[in-house]
Amino acid sequence: MSRPLVAALLAGALAWISCVGTAAAGGWRWPVRGPVVEAFRTGPDPFAAGQHRGIDIAATIRTPVRSACSGTVTFAGFAATAGRTVSVACGPLTASYLHLASIAVRRGERLPAGALLGAVGRSGRPRSPVAHLHFGVRWTARRFAYVDPLSLLGDDRPPPVSAVPGRVPRTVPPGRPPLEPAPRPSPWPRAARPRPVARRSPLPPRPPALPWPAWAGLGLIAAALPARLIRLRGRRARPAGALRRVASVRLRTRP
Repeated sequence: MSRPLVAALLAGALAWISCVGTAAAGGWRWPVRGPVVEAFRTGPDPFAAGQHRGIDIAATIRTPVRSACSGTVTFAGFAATAGRTVSVACGPLTASYLHLASIAVRRGERLPAGALLGAVGRSGRPRSPVAHLHFGVRWTARRFAYVDPLSLLGDDRPPPVSAVPGRVPRTVPPGRPPLEPAPRPSPWPRAARPRPVARRSPLPPRPPALPWPAWAGLGLIAAALPARLIRLRGRRARPAGALRRVASVRLRTRP
């Protein structure tokens, strides 16, 4: 390998390291003021359950969200479960801001560090019950290569701000799941459970229906009954009429 090529590679590596070192040293700032209610958690498998690819910073709704670094907006819109999201490419790293209530920038806009991006909200499907900003950082050229934002923000964490009036959420140590709030007792008494209703006895089975030939036969019998009755009445009336004629003939022929 020639010496000019080696010198160029060393210069590129030094530039890359200096860029990352500058970003980690003092080029990043906290996007909102508040405590971290859920820490960064990842593993070797990017699809494993229980991972958290960023930190959740508690803040009240409509709190202004500032850009943590200077860069170019690569995405500004709605992203399914993440809700209203803004992504800013800051050199080799890309910062993402999730669950915003509103967005104040457009894609392709160049922003300095501290520029207004939007406001804290609860759009999408946030996992924490406390209002917060999900702040994530990843390597731009690598997929699923996420970085702990606390390693970039340093120790200049701002003082905590209560996400709920009169209550300050606790900071979750790294590697532990967030604390779930204790359920509050309901002020309303529980309604009495209705008594089980006794089941009724099943109805007796219906008799089987007659086939259509049987119904046709019954109809023919019903139609033939009136004519049969008329014939029977005529037969019964004939002997009486004959007797009357014989009696009248005898009375006429008497001397």
